Amino acid sequence: MTNEIITITAKDGRRIQVKCWTSETAKAYIHICHGMAEHMNRYNEFAQFLYTQGYNVICHNHRGHGENEILGHYANEDGWSKTIQDIVDVQEHVIQNKELPLFLFAHSMGSFIAQGYAIRYGNRLSGLILSGTNYQHPFMYHAGRIIAHLEKFRLKEGSPSSVMDKLSFASFNNHFKPNRTDFDWLSRDPEQVDKYINDSLCGFPCSAETWRQLLSGLIEISQKKQLDKIPHSLPMYLFGGEKDPVGRMGKGIRALKQKLRQTGHDNVTHKLYKEARHEMLNETCKHDVYNNVADWIEQQL
Repeated sequence: MTNEIITITAKDGRRIQVKCWTSETAKAYIHICHGMAEHMNRYNEFAQFLYTQGYNVICHNHRGHGENEILGHYANEDGWSKTIQDIVDVQEHVIQNKELPLFLFAHSMGSFIAQGYAIRYGNRLSGLILSGTNYQHPFMYHAGRIIAHLEKFRLKEGSPSSVMDKLSFASFNNHFKPNRTDFDWLSRDPEQVDKYINDSLCGFPCSAETWRQLLSGLIEISQKKQLDKIPHSLPMYLFGGEKDPVGRMGKGIRALKQKLRQTGHDNVTHKLYKEARHEMLNETCKHDVYNNVADWIEQQL
């Protein structure tokens, strides 16, 4: 059974789209969590690759992303916790063999949500893989949350915030002037950048409330006492591009590894790809990235 799409209903009534690649002979489950302003179908090629390596693969659209959604809006309240609970709901609905190892692969915004998941449910995992992630002092997130809070009161509930969009995505492109497009920061591969731009379910601005909720989550996962709740024995693999502005040009991944080591997580490895940007699965070296991820997962089994 491959490439099956199902819809599950979250506890608050939200409908979550899920895509599955499964077989009865799989050696583990890999659950993919996508990034902000994109969707699960962008991971089809990577999921198919993992499936051919012998894994069951799950990928779902985060609330506020994908078809039939209010794009860019988690929820009117408590969106951070609800996005984490969605991961749990998807797994409980889809995973048939609870004895198989479970890995969580998460990119960008998904990598932050995945850390929130690992803080709460890390004992369910056999490994955590974070792509295009970052760590920095929570002071920066507190400042951003204040702006998002002000934007929330300025705008209608659920309305996109151009201010937050400019402070985030627009600022990332400043590293790559002169710019061919507004999304040069995603990849060195112009074809992949153009695919993103031409995808109506990508590149949209998110609501002020979503930003406020996400920044609250970032504050949570940046605290030592919270990271300490992730099982210390959990293997973690962090990777990204040396030219990724989300990961502060490699500094953020190194900082996250150091912070995890400080909280007693000794089984943490990282890899930075020279000259690569944010979307490593869509970079010019993507096949090396695919194989490196698969090799790391195999080592954990």
